[in-house]
Amino acid sequence: MASFSRSGETLLQRCLNAHPDIEVVHQIMARDIPEDLEVFDKFTQRKEQHIDIDAPLLKHRNLKPSSVLLLKNAVWVHGHPRRGFTLVRNPFSLIASSYREAPPPDQAKRQRAQQIRWARGIDPKMINMMDGSKTIHGFLALYSRKMLQDRRDGLPFVRYEDFVAEPEPWLRKIVAHLGLPWSDRVMKSHEDYAKGLKGHGGIKLWQPINQGSTNKYKAMSEAVKAHIYGLTHEVLHQYGYTWDGETLGLRAVDGML
Repeated sequence: MASFSRSGETLLQRCLNAHPDIEVVHQIMARDIPEDLEVFDKFTQRKEQHIDIDAPLLKHRNLKPSSVLLLKNAVWVHGHPRRGFTLVRNPFSLIASSYREAPPPDQAKRQRAQQIRWARGIDPKMINMMDGSKTIHGFLALYSRKMLQDRRDGLPFVRYEDFVAEPEPWLRKIVAHLGLPWSDRVMKSHEDYAKGLKGHGGIKLWQPINQGSTNKYKAMSEAVKAHIYGLTHEVLHQYGYTWDGETLGLRAVDGML
């Protein structure tokens, strides 16, 4: 699953992980077990698209011959052919969920260090930019670089906004794209978690899919929204987002799942 940070990956992974034949590699729970982190690390460099069910790397998993392993690829550009799909979310919502217009110095320092790590995997030539610009600009530059690369790679994509508005049709498309039969468990994934349990990124795992944060971006200043548009215009265009200066819209484009 190609994507970028803060794009709703944990929610979608939670849903897909409820399918009896889908095994999400990592980052549903707030903390991953060491065995899953080892699988993730190995798979980020893996050329092959299949792995033997009895591979020592997977001995802690209860896999079946039909199992599909789902790897989240958010902060590196994969150097080998891959199967799967892209999850994209509009940059206005990404910024609204994770960035302040004027973050305190300690937060800005942590964000800059995180972006430098991401740049090493996405495009090392961008590292110096992370050191010398506002953290919001570094985040948007990395987002544009990563999402345009995923678009060029030709993976079919799902927009987060479409997914949360009509979950079942899009989940059915993803499951079919992965070559698996439909399971109603996918729509009931929140029932697998106790009330109050939070996962990766603070997601409330027990809550059903909702559109609660869809319009949060509207509260941002006009200057910040103009910055976002200016730095991500091509991503918006390529993935079928429209922007009139105030409101985000959606249009059908080639390449949607």
